[in-house]
Amino acid sequence: MKKTKFILSLCLCASMVASAAGYKDGIEYFKADQFDNAKDILLRNIGSITPAEKSISYYYLGAIDLRNGDKAAAKANFDNGMAADAKCAYNYVGLGELDLRNGNVKSAEDLFKKAQSFNKKNAEISVMIARAYYNADPVKYTKEIDKYLNKARKDSKLQEPSIYIFEGDMLMDQKQVGDAAGKYENAIYYDAGNSEGYVKYANAYFQVNPDYAVQKLEELKAKQPTSALAQRELAEKYYENEQLGRAWKQYEKYVENPNHFRRDEQRYAGLLYSAGEYDKSIEWANKVLAQDASVGPMYRILALNYTAQKNWPEALKAAEQLFNSGTTIVPNDYNLYGDALIRNDRGTDAVAIYEKAIAANPDDSKFVPKLASAYAAAGNNEKSIEILEKYLNDGNGGLNDLYSMSNRYASMAKANLEDDAKRVEYADKAIKYID
Repeated sequence: MKKTKFILSLCLCASMVASAAGYKDGIEYFKADQFDNAKDILLRNIGSITPAEKSISYYYLGAIDLRNGDKAAAKANFDNGMAADAKCAYNYVGLGELDLRNGNVKSAEDLFKKAQSFNKKNAEISVMIARAYYNADPVKYTKEIDKYLNKARKDSKLQEPSIYIFEGDMLMDQKQVGDAAGKYENAIYYDAGNSEGYVKYANAYFQVNPDYAVQKLEELKAKQPTSALAQRELAEKYYENEQLGRAWKQYEKYVENPNHFRRDEQRYAGLLYSAGEYDKSIEWANKVLAQDASVGPMYRILALNYTAQKNWPEALKAAEQLFNSGTTIVPNDYNLYGDALIRNDRGTDAVAIYEKAIAANPDDSKFVPKLASAYAAAGNNEKSIEILEKYLNDGNGGLNDLYSMSNRYASMAKANLEDDAKRVEYADKAIKYID
């Protein structure tokens, strides 16, 4: 089925005009079972679309409310949809499903008949009605589900993609992943640009064959290059498949889409850091913080970038903001903060940070040599040596720690040139660790 036909069949309205990108993106997210994303985009764009498009948007908003168990909000949205365009079949289906959930079966049947009255052979509406019965009670309404699915099959000569999507969804509910994927593939066969089929197919296969799932999303992106869902799903799957180079390049394209999400900007900033694009990562982290200064993880991204650039004053500023942001602190955050303090000649403060790190992570011994370095930066070489020597004697550490220990003793030897006994003692110990 051509994409144009798909869009025009979304609702049997008195008149239909080309829909805004956000309106279509919201529907695609809904059909891919990403209901929160769908709601965000539908609400974001509802003020700039035609009455016919508003009617459809309100239907999907109401359908999301039903899935969240908010019947009052669902009815309000379906009523708004009816007010925007009384000849839009979708809202009759939505109200019918609401009646089914409330036990008003006869009223639901009348609403479904009304929905079909606009075009008695519209297979998509028949599938929607079948899904309404399924959502209400898949066991109680088995006959009705089969009845409307069979009507859709007959009226479309088995070429309506939503038939196969619905069949695939039912199979997924029964954990029959392989069979469900086959149904999604049938939907793609009858509609080469069916984003719903591609995304659900990729999600079904990703755990088994992630490379193949990514390949299917690449096909979708080639056919639907401006679809926010296609762009985002491909970027997400690259990321989840640890193809980070491709992920950041795909996010780079996706964040230019007006229907991206703010949290995607956060991931993009992180990927830019991983790719060594430090200036761009800083730019995007600051962009996120300009919109919402409470997004604590962006201070971590700034600290990482400035540390990589050896811009120690800015690294320290970002680390301080991170620790004051209320964000959950992870072990490496102590390293970012402590190292920045040392580089800014604040060794005593670094000691306090690494002591907190050890207290918060008592089973993680890697902070011990960091604490030793902080004591050295604070001018207390004896304490630094005491801590690091115990650490090494306990069987911890590696080559770098041995090298560090030899340097510490060499420094102590140089500091005691006037005392032959101490100078020799420290020099011998330095040589021991060099050996």
